[in-house]
Order: sequence, then structure tokens, then C-alpha cells
Amino acid sequence: MGAHAFQQEITSERELREILGTPSQRAADKVIDHIDKHCAALIGQSPFMVIASADAEGNIDVSPKGDPAGFVKVLDENTLVIPDRKGNKRGDTFSNILQSTKVALIFLTPGYQETLRVSGSARIVRDPALLKSLAHEGSVPLFATVVDVEKALFHCAKCIIRSGLWEHTGAEGVPNFGEILVDHADLDQTPEQVQQAIDESKMTSLY
Repeated sequence: MGAHAFQQEITSERELREILGTPSQRAADKVIDHIDKHCAALIGQSPFMVIASADAEGNIDVSPKGDPAGFVKVLDENTLVIPDRKGNKRGDTFSNILQSTKVALIFLTPGYQETLRVSGSARIVRDPALLKSLAHEGSVPLFATVVDVEKALFHCAKCIIRSGLWEHTGAEGVPNFGEILVDHADLDQTPEQVQQAIDESKMTSLY
């Protein structure tokens, strides 16, 4: 439990529904169990997605993934494939999948207000032919995450509209990553030194 106590904490589904109400029939029935042509169309145009996973103890992690539009491949109506690209080698999502296969994804497409939510079970594979088909700029991924789809639904546009997400062009007031890493990782370097290394990595090791 958190350190703060608040009044009127909701602790049951009954309490929740008394206040929130129930979804419309349209909202309740929009969930499907496969990737249809509409889902496939959005995935094919999406350059960015986020994947949620959890370890055996239920500790949850969320990881962003990005590449040219359509980087997540639709093998068939029940199967998605996510290529692994160069990163920090933490492998949090991979470690979680080895403990608990359940994952959830959300796809975003710049300029498109609705998002797509997909959930299912995941596997880590190194199939040579599959990995070769996922190569980009001559770089073949070390792994691919195969998601066996169990649920898919489009999420309405209200959160994108309220946030003005696709209208933003900067992040004024947010420190650069070098400054953040010096503080969070307790590095014995200046923020400028760390940021220079980060900027060089962005230019030389995307793939």
C-alpha cells in the first residue's frame, strides 16, 4: 500500500459500478479475439507501440517499441511478430515472458486518433527465416517476440484529443536524458558527457 491515506477508496467492483456505471452495448461488444482487416490496417501504419508484461510475482513493466510503420508483422489473424532492435540489453520484457507469458500491446499511429489494444501470450523465438524477414538496414534482429492474440479492441479517440498528443512539438522544461541518467544511475560523469555519449549512440547504433 502507498504511504498516503485517502477518503472513499474504492475496494470492490460493486462500488466501482455504482459510480462509474456500465459500458454501452457498443463498447462492451467491440472486443474481438483475432486481428481482422481493420486491426491489420492500423498495425501496418503504426510506427510505435508499447508492450506490457509481468514477472511471476506480478511485477509489471511497460516497454516502448518503435521502427518504421508496419514493423510489427501480422503473420495471420491470430499471430503478431515484434522484431527486437538494439537497445540497452536490459531485456526486461524478455525476462518477464520467460516467467509469465501474458502481454498487452497498444499501437499508436501519428495523426490517427484511435488506438489499438491487443493482448495474448508471447514467446521468444530465433527462427532464422523469420528473423531474416524482419531485417532492417542490413541488421537482422537477435530475437523476435511472437504474440498469440487472444483479444483485440480499438480504443476511442478521447484521450488523444484531450492530450493534443499529435499537436505537440516539444517538451519544454523536461531535462535531457544525460542529466536524468547522472542522477538516477549515480554516474561519476557530467550530464554533458553522458548526453554526448547518448547522442552518438542515437546516430551510430539504431540497427
